[in-house]
Amino acid sequence: MDTWGLILRKDHPLAQKEHITREDLGDVPLIMSRQEMAAQKAGNDYLDWFGGSYELLNVVAGYNLMYNGALMVRSGLGCAVGLDRIVNTTETSDLCFRPFDPPLEAGIVVVWKKYQVFSKAAEMLLEKMKKVFEK
Repeated sequence: MDTWGLILRKDHPLAQKEHITREDLGDVPLIMSRQEMAAQKAGNDYLDWFGGSYELLNVVAGYNLMYNGALMVRSGLGCAVGLDRIVNTTETSDLCFRPFDPPLEAGIVVVWKKYQVFSKAAEMLLEKMKKVFEK
């Protein structure tokens, strides 16, 4: 499972916290995944974590790639909602990751075309994944 949280600059006041709660977000300018923003219209656990109403959030921008979201965070536009370990948030980075509390996790989904012709390497990878997930 991957963990959702907030990617923010290390000099942001919320960077001092271990976890981020709904209440912490208040008027924090948020940069969110466009994919999740679109999926929210159908309703999901992601939106439920934020209180069930997209309109309550202070969304200032959206990103298609987390790398772009991180650039917006670095520039001071806001804090990005994203998954842990997608961008560099190590000690050498000017960014940090703080997980949500209560935790919000995302499962992994693998899809492929029904009659797709794979390279030998891709076919071997798919077979290995099928065996692992069968367990």
